[in-house]
Amino acid sequence: MELDIFKAIELAISHELEARKSYLALAEGTDDPELKRLLKEIAQEEAGHEATLRSRLRLYEEKHLLRDTISRYVSPQMCADILSNPSLLQLGGQRRKVTVLFADIQGFTALSEKMEPEKVVEVLNTFFTEMVELVFQHQGALDKFLGDALMADFGVPVEIPEAASQAVACALAMQRRLQEMRASGLTPIQGMRIGINTGEAIVGNIGSDKRMDFTVIGDVVNVAARLQELTKEVDAKILVSEATYSEVHGKFSFQALPPVVLRGRREPTVIYRLMAGAQE
Repeated sequence: MELDIFKAIELAISHELEARKSYLALAEGTDDPELKRLLKEIAQEEAGHEATLRSRLRLYEEKHLLRDTISRYVSPQMCADILSNPSLLQLGGQRRKVTVLFADIQGFTALSEKMEPEKVVEVLNTFFTEMVELVFQHQGALDKFLGDALMADFGVPVEIPEAASQAVACALAMQRRLQEMRASGLTPIQGMRIGINTGEAIVGNIGSDKRMDFTVIGDVVNVAARLQELTKEVDAKILVSEATYSEVHGKFSFQALPPVVLRGRREPTVIYRLMAGAQE
C-alpha cells in the first residue's frame, strides 16, 4: 500500500514538472513581453514548488527508513524518543553510565551438531525473538547478536531510571521465559548463562557515515562478557559485578562468591550470584 502511495506522490510531482515545461513553452510562444515575463515567473515558482515537494518526500522516506531500522533494536517507545531527538544517534561517542547484559545459550554447540542447519536457525530465531522482546519490555536496547549469544544495553541510547535494576529484572525474566518455553515444548535449549556489569563506557554510533552501528565499548563490556563466561565455572545462571550489585542491592537476592581474577585482568573481581526467581 505504501509503495502505491509513493508512486502516486511521484506522479503528482511529475505533473509539477510538466506544468513548468508548459509555462516555459507558452512564454516562448508569445510576443507580449509582460505575458512572457509572467509565464516565466510562474514556471520558476513551479520549479521551486517541485523542489520543495521532493525534499519533503525525501525527508519522510529517510525518517521512515530510520524508524524501520531503529525499531529492530529498541522498544517502540524508545524508538519514538530517538526519532524526536535524532542527535542521540549522531556519529561519534560520548561517555555514559550503562549496564551491559550478555546472555549465552548453554551447550548450544553440542545441541546444534544434532540438528539440520535450517533447524538451528529456527531454534535461534524462536529463542532470540522471545529474549529480545523481554529486553524491550525492560527498556533495554539490543546491541548485537553474537552467534548463539546476545548483548543488551540498559541506559542508552535513551537514559532510563534505575537501568541496573531493569537489567537484573530482565535477566530473571529471561530465565523464567526459557523455563516456560521448555515446559511448553517451544525450544530444545536447556539453559542460558548471563553476565551483567555496570560502569562508564563510550556509547554512540561507531563506524563511518555510510555504515554505522550504535554500540557500547569499554571495560564495562569486557567485564560483563567475562562474567557470562565465568558462570559455567561457578555453577551460576546469572552473575553480576560489584558495580551492578551496589546499584540494586536490597531489591534482589544475591549470594556473594569468592573474588576471582577474570580473564585479561590482574586484580581479583568481586562477583555475586543472582538467585533466580528470588526478589526481595
